[in-house]
Order: sequence, then C-alpha cells, then structure tokens
Amino acid sequence: MADSVIDTSVVSMANGQIAGRRRGNVLDRRLSAIEDVAYGRRRLRYNPKLLVEYQRIVRAYRNDVIELFFIALTERAVFVRRNTLSRQDNAKARKCKWPGHDQHLLAAAVGGIQPTIFVTESHLHACAASVLACFAVHVEHLC
Repeated sequence: MADSVIDTSVVSMANGQIAGRRRGNVLDRRLSAIEDVAYGRRRLRYNPKLLVEYQRIVRAYRNDVIELFFIALTERAVFVRRNTLSRQDNAKARKCKWPGHDQHLLAAAVGGIQPTIFVTESHLHACAASVLACFAVHVEHLC
C-alpha cells in the first residue's frame, strides 16, 4: 500500500460543505486524496508537527470525509517521530529548493512506501521533479 502525507492546507480546504463537489474539480481532487486515506486505499504518514497543525486547523468536522480522516489518523496511520530531516537530507532538500518551513512534510514522507505528498502551494509543486529524483517522493499539486 502506498503512503501519503497530506499538507494541512489540503485538509483545511476540504473541511467544508461538499455540495460543490463535481467530478474532477479541485474540491473533488482534495476530497479524493483524503478519502484514499480514510478508506484504507493509501496509508497516512504524519509527525508531531503535522498532528498539531491538523488539530489546530480543524476544530470542527464539517463533512464526513474529514471525520473519517481523523479516525484513520488515530487508528491506522504511521507515526514518524522526526519533524526535521537529517543533515544530509536537509542538504539535498535545499538543493531541490524545498522550503525549510515545510521540511516536516518531506520528513514525514522519507522512508515511506511509494510516498506522495499532497500540497496546494505552487512553490512546493515546483520542486516535484527534483524531490522525486533525490528522495523518491512524489509531490502532487491539488489546486
């Protein structure tokens, strides 16, 4: 089973009314990434920093998908102890132009099984090819 790391912005933007969901639209793509984790099609990887961000951003579940996401988070997700990269991986991440303030996303993905980081920020997606080459981690842009 492949692993996922889901940026807090994806969860935040999916935590709303799902009436606007249409096949293939941005909301559908975000909800689908979260549903893959919620329904066990992918495994979620997270670390302490992501956990705090998830809990801070989502104070109330506004749809069933987000509620299922938090159930999966507590029951079957992979907890990664590190919020930061090793010195060697940090140097590689800088060469890839991965921003230091989002190091925790890459730290959660490294070591996973066919990991994908789901993001909404264009500057993170701009690093996708180099991150794939250096870390074997996919970066998918859900904008």
